Order: sequence, then structure tokens, then C-alpha cells
Amino acid sequence: MKRISDIVGMAVVNSEGNPMGEVDRVLCSRIRGRVMGIILKRKKISRNNAIVHYKDILSFGDDLLIINGRLLSQPSNIPEIDHALEEEDIMGYSVLTAEGREIGEVRDTVINEASGNIEGYLVAGDLYEDLMKGRKVLKLDKSAIVGNGSVILDGNEAADRSQKPGGLENLLKLNE
Repeated sequence: MKRISDIVGMAVVNSEGNPMGEVDRVLCSRIRGRVMGIILKRKKISRNNAIVHYKDILSFGDDLLIINGRLLSQPSNIPEIDHALEEEDIMGYSVLTAEGREIGEVRDTVINEASGNIEGYLVAGDLYEDLMKGRKVLKLDKSAIVGNGSVILDGNEAADRSQKPGGLENLLKLNE
């Protein structure tokens, strides 16, 4: 599992080891529940940003991304990437229950790098809760309502959200 924030800024090389640039943006489709591709920031000033389809990413390392070398200059070449560019990004959105209780704020997206599927969204609550219990990982389903600046969960989805293993309670075994 990888966080989008860990991927942005990663160096990108092709399968022959030639530097291609760095990841500028990861194109996620919340509706499809997966990563569609990346926008690659090219190193040379004369070159524009390029788009790499997710299927053309060969492997993720800790500091490096390897692609097969095919770059798209126009997103319209692949319709699903064009749609992912138009989808709204929910980073920073408030997460609320249907009853109006605030759960936290969307801070990051967690993906399965092998499949490209979105595994969930990291939701930060208050500082105390984040330190003690760790951040929540929320998997959105089709019943979630994404509005202007907020995500509203139905009762079942809010109850089913899981805690990310971590926090001081887990580290110090305070919950045993």
C-alpha cells in the first residue's frame, strides 16, 4: 500500500533506466475507485508535462517509479484519463456522518500499487485522537455524498470505518 503523498515527487525512469522526470500529480478516479495514471513533470524546460497511463507503470519503489517509456502528451488519447482530470479532488474535504457529526478531514489517498485500486482515504481527526489512536482509513462506497467541500457518509459506512493501526495507544499497548 502506498499513499499518494509518498508518490508525488518520486523520480521516474523508463525501463532502460533513463530519467523521465518526477511525479507531479496522481490521477485518481474516486468514481471508478482506482488510479488512472500520473502526470509527469519533465526535467527539461522545453518539455511539457506528460501523462503516463497506470498500466504503463512497471513498478513502484520507495524512491523511484519505473515506467515502460510510453508517454501521452494529450489526455484525450485515453478517455478515462481525461475524465480523471475533470473529477474533483477531495483532499481537505470535511468528513461528516449523516447525523452531522464531523469525523475529520481527508488528508491523503491510500492505493494498492499492484492493482491501482483506491484502498481508502486517510482522515485526520483532532490532534489528540490522531496521536493516541492513529488516523482513520475510510473506504468510500457509492452511498457517500460528495458535496462542495464535504463528504457525507451514511450510517453504515460511518460505523464501518476502520482505524489505521498505529498511534501511541497501539505503540505503548495502552489498549490491552
